[in-house]
Amino acid sequence: MNMTVKYVKAVALLIMVMTLFGCSPQPSDGVLTMVVEQRDFNVQIPATGELEASQSTAVTVPSGLRGPQSLAWILDNFSWVKAGDVVARMDPTRESYRLERERFDFSKLDLDSKIQQEKDKTVSQELQAGTEITGKEKALAEQFFSEDERVYTKIEIIEQMRNQDYLGAKMDYFDWGLAQHDAQAQAEQDLITLKQQGHQAKIRRFENNLNQMEITAPHDGLFVYQAGWDGASPVVGDMMWSGFTIGTLPDTSVMQAKLFVLESEAAGLTLGQPASITLDAYPNKSFNGKVVQLDALAKPKEKDSPVNYFQFTVSLDETVAAIMQPGRQLSATVHALSVEQVITVPNQALFQKEGAYWVYLKTAKGFTKQVVTTGQRSIDMTVITDGLSAGDVIALTTPPKRSRV
Repeated sequence: MNMTVKYVKAVALLIMVMTLFGCSPQPSDGVLTMVVEQRDFNVQIPATGELEASQSTAVTVPSGLRGPQSLAWILDNFSWVKAGDVVARMDPTRESYRLERERFDFSKLDLDSKIQQEKDKTVSQELQAGTEITGKEKALAEQFFSEDERVYTKIEIIEQMRNQDYLGAKMDYFDWGLAQHDAQAQAEQDLITLKQQGHQAKIRRFENNLNQMEITAPHDGLFVYQAGWDGASPVVGDMMWSGFTIGTLPDTSVMQAKLFVLESEAAGLTLGQPASITLDAYPNKSFNGKVVQLDALAKPKEKDSPVNYFQFTVSLDETVAAIMQPGRQLSATVHALSVEQVITVPNQALFQKEGAYWVYLKTAKGFTKQVVTTGQRSIDMTVITDGLSAGDVIALTTPPKRSRV
């Protein structure tokens, strides 16, 4: 199908060239020729696009909003708004759930702290009671201790001494236990406090997010969607991040044209070139401007598209507010080049190899290879600066060898 379309275009171009340049087939050799003449050489680059404001205020997701958020609602595109009007709203469901969960965990830690305090209090009381009882036992053992072998046998004396040592060690254990218990109890309470601080930080973050779920207009104006990197406008369900631009409030007093030209048709497009703009809604009105910005690389207009375009911007000489609104579709023609009275030939009649260019010049004896110097070039025509004169006849296709000199 593509080859058929290309063939039809080639035939149409050939017919056009024949009509414009007086081409005629030669009965003797069957080679299609044309008479070289001096003509005006104009290069015009077609483009399409839309109007946009030269300056606009970005409407962005609040900078304090943390984490990705789901867009739950957005105002209709091209809606007039007042300062402070809500233009978009995030879905608070997930943040509300997280907030409640953190509050629950924080309250649970409060209960854990109280339970731990009661446990620590019980253990402390047990240690204190043990210390008091053991102290009394040790005092009694020391009071009634006797080494008189007339009263106690040696074994009994040894048992009393061992009992005193045991009670002394037990007292040391209770003293150590009390000191260690206080430090351990304080460490456990500090750990609970540290966990609560972590939950408090999350609670503040979720509360802050819930307070910034609405995006408002910074001033009066026309709310216009801002397309993303893939060319898609924001829709409900999209994930948004802090600082993400969802739309703009354009200054419609000064408009410009955002245009796209096919990569294959952008040859010769440069800054400063004049352009003519026609709105699709008002085809009888034409506006002038000039190219003020041009992308360095071609890229697709739509995601996954194999066709590349150069994007460029044309500033307009005038803005008619009554009919020029952002987003209005338009067509443009960039006047890339205009040279008067030069010799041009169709690109199909020009041959080249290793940097050398030539045409086949018709003479009385047949077609001869004529080296030429090329100048400026368009999609279908090339300026010849040296090697041809007005009135020369050249072949539009490669002549057969029997017709060459």
